[in-house]
Amino acid sequence: MALVHRVNLSFNPLLGTYYYKCMINIKRLKTRYNMKAQPEAVHGKNSTLFPTFEQMITFRQHQAKRTALVKIETTDIAKDAEKFCNVYGKVLNTFVYCTKTGKNFLLVEYKTQDDVENLKRISVHMHSTGAVNVITPLLSYKLQHGIPVKHNNSSSTEYNKYLYTSFTVPPFTKIVQTLKQEKNVSRQMVLLYETLKVTDLDVRLRFFTAHQISFYLSKLFTNISVVPFGSSVNGFGQLGCDLDLLCRIENNKAGSKIVWKKLTFLSQRLSLIERNEQKEFLQTISTIIEACIPGMSNIKKVLEARVPILKFFNGNTNMMCDLSCTNMVALYMSELLFIYAELDSRVKPLVCTIRTWARNRNLTKETSGHWITNFSLTLLIIFYLQTKNILPSLCLIESITEENIKSQILKPFSWFKKWKKSIGKGNTENLHELLRGFFEYYSIFDFNTQAICIREGIIKAKKNNSPLYIHNIFDTTLNVSKNVTVVELSRLINNFQSALQILDSSEEDIIIKLIKLEPYASQTEGTFKTIFLNGESHDNKQNENNSDMNDLKCINDEMLTNEGNTNVHENREKV
Repeated sequence: MALVHRVNLSFNPLLGTYYYKCMINIKRLKTRYNMKAQPEAVHGKNSTLFPTFEQMITFRQHQAKRTALVKIETTDIAKDAEKFCNVYGKVLNTFVYCTKTGKNFLLVEYKTQDDVENLKRISVHMHSTGAVNVITPLLSYKLQHGIPVKHNNSSSTEYNKYLYTSFTVPPFTKIVQTLKQEKNVSRQMVLLYETLKVTDLDVRLRFFTAHQISFYLSKLFTNISVVPFGSSVNGFGQLGCDLDLLCRIENNKAGSKIVWKKLTFLSQRLSLIERNEQKEFLQTISTIIEACIPGMSNIKKVLEARVPILKFFNGNTNMMCDLSCTNMVALYMSELLFIYAELDSRVKPLVCTIRTWARNRNLTKETSGHWITNFSLTLLIIFYLQTKNILPSLCLIESITEENIKSQILKPFSWFKKWKKSIGKGNTENLHELLRGFFEYYSIFDFNTQAICIREGIIKAKKNNSPLYIHNIFDTTLNVSKNVTVVELSRLINNFQSALQILDSSEEDIIIKLIKLEPYASQTEGTFKTIFLNGESHDNKQNENNSDMNDLKCINDEMLTNEGNTNVHENREKV
């Protein structure tokens, strides 16, 4: 990535965009070239095209703008509500879901944004004495009083059949039943990924949540948009994962010039560069969220951490949200992981299997601490795949891209064909072989003297005595796994070796045995814990996180570390 280059202007080969770094500020400039070219997938006979990260984000944002979220009293009237909505525009898709609090919603995707506006124009506010009417993008549908609901209607039964109620990982027993449908280990890993990945409705609700907050903020701040980052967009998200959001300042469009005008808006100067300014801005946003946005609850202001955030729960979309200001490095890291996830069809199932294994072995946790994070674990997997010539290093991408720039080849992913040609036939190992190879590789890895560098795709000598050393991709002088202690690294290596034994000694149900739920003896509490994400996991997480403000600060630190913040470890003591 060009973000860490010391030159003033360089080309980002991943998106085909330019990045400019001046002092500590990173400004994004869009290129004037057409960015519609897309590479083919690396692995598999049925190669497919995939969009750039920015194209994916833009598509989902436009989809959210074409979406209406309608609250309905019961699922029995879902068909009536859809027919009503269809009168005011062309409906492309509908989803019926039930929240954890028992509310029912109909998500309606229209063909155009004007269709949504048509629906809003015929909506009215409920009259209430002494209350002000608050503008909202959410709607509520009710049948006229006195009209009976036909509970036995076949169309209602059809809607109930496809009613979406689960926003968390299925019970372990259900996962086992699913995996037993396949005996092939590689296909079991794909099944596990398909079972645990975020659904299309889940993704739609995540972007609608971001759009909903943007809707309110845009009434005051004309150049602010709220964008998801992290696991919601990088390709590695699973059911139940939190929604990480950031406020992005939308600068003038590429090519436009600021011209002198006689008349300008007189407004309050509001900057988000300094930490104190971000705190004040989030204070303001928290008031707006609490007072104006329906469905928001459990709002917590974590403002004393190095990068302040707001934490809240959106009950209408079933989302635990973390909102930060202008943390653009986090978005760039999400973009990088998205590219790696899309380059080869084996990456996502492999990451999903190893993450699930680590979670069930209590190696990773939902709160930050002295253990390895999902982000660091994912980097270990990416580095292993780099050693297998399945994923390229960033330095190699940049080297090929610089050659292409000299040849006036400025299409995105133009490095792809040259890289594939340079490695010849390429790696053809299946998922089973790669999974075993991963555990074998790190079972004998010399963590005492060696450090991992994703950017260059090579092993380096450690610069300090940190037990686990993984170079920060955007600043290789920093270690993103600095939090991991000797005890946790030792436990991680022991589990690598145990997993390798399971893979070598088992003949059937290998994945089931690998991720099997087992009691874990807590070294600090001396008690046994059962670790697995299920319908109760979110409540357990809240019980742990509500202990004190320090826990909330740790959660914030983990979020920043996981998304590539370059200074979070240096400032951990200050927090």
